[in-house]
Amino acid sequence: MAELPIGHVVILLLIACLASLSMRWFKQPYATVLVVTGLAVSFLKLVPNIQLSHDVAFFLLLPPILFHGSMNLSQENVRQDWKPIAFLAVGGIVVSALLIGYPLSWAWHIPLIYALLFGALISPTDPVSVLAIIKQLKAPSRLRTILEAESLFNDGTGVVLFAVFLNMIQRQEPLHLGWALLQFLLVTAGGAAVGGFCAWAASRLIKPIEDPMLEVTLTVVLVLGTPLIAESLHVSGIIAIVAAGLVMGKGRLSWMSAVTRQTVETFWEVIDFILNSIIFLIIGLELRFIGIDHLIAYKWPILAGILVVLVARAVIVYTVLYTYNLVLKNRVPFEWSHILYWGGLRGTIPIILMLQLQSPRFPYTPLFLSATFGIVLFSIIFQGMTIEGLLRKLKLYS
Repeated sequence: MAELPIGHVVILLLIACLASLSMRWFKQPYATVLVVTGLAVSFLKLVPNIQLSHDVAFFLLLPPILFHGSMNLSQENVRQDWKPIAFLAVGGIVVSALLIGYPLSWAWHIPLIYALLFGALISPTDPVSVLAIIKQLKAPSRLRTILEAESLFNDGTGVVLFAVFLNMIQRQEPLHLGWALLQFLLVTAGGAAVGGFCAWAASRLIKPIEDPMLEVTLTVVLVLGTPLIAESLHVSGIIAIVAAGLVMGKGRLSWMSAVTRQTVETFWEVIDFILNSIIFLIIGLELRFIGIDHLIAYKWPILAGILVVLVARAVIVYTVLYTYNLVLKNRVPFEWSHILYWGGLRGTIPIILMLQLQSPRFPYTPLFLSATFGIVLFSIIFQGMTIEGLLRKLKLYS
């Protein structure tokens, strides 16, 4: 698959800037506007074919986005709500893969291991649009932290679970859920350890330096190098970069001067905007590669996938929060569960993981590609455009 040439990157950034300006009139979430713009550009064939390779997406585009998000999480809110976050992001992904995989194995008439692979692929959430709306409406910061922290961690756990199932398929191993769970835990724990160590080592280098440009450069080395180190050790690079961002976010008050902190934040905020813009535009541009005829041909499997994904998300969110409030004193307002449910959009991670399955050797590429694209489009466009109305109806803003 072709890499992104520089001319295409420039075109994408220009389109992203124009789409951002158009938000003043359309009043829609940023990610939704970008995806719809990508669909329009793809349909009208205004730009050449643009596709991502898995390596570019996984090792160049995704780490800065995850690092920026985890670095800026509210540490106080994460400590306060780590239990529901952990249940949703770790246990929730495992249960989600099962709740999606078993019914789709029956509905799509495919082997269970392949259906579980799709369940792991489609389970991670990406609430970029939702978080922007929550911030704009000044909704409770605790709600924002739970939604964002869950997304950051379930990105990592979803990628690990996907890799475990894919490895079983490639090695033609029999499905053994206990062994899969053990591999999942080892790869996840290993990634967290590698990320924490890399961030600690970077902090030792940064602390004695009083040069903002050099310190920012060291964070770039950390962001791009950590996933490579983790993957070379056969642990999760995604979990590693999230852990590195958490450690860096927690310690930067003592490691960096005020000027450096501001420089680092501004730098990674711009990088985050650029990379998110490119990814969401490319999601829309994928229409040309997939083809409308494939979406029409697989309309019933796509509708079944959307229904199963929504039901699985509802079961997980409402069960976890109801049980948490029943057992523990630090209650999460129940009306927040509606936002956590409807705000669990699918976006970046499913598209990137799908890139690994576009191979003649994979037997269900057309089905998985069409279903992934259809579910992501429904999520970003329909759920993304209605989440603000739900927030206003629940009066979750100041």
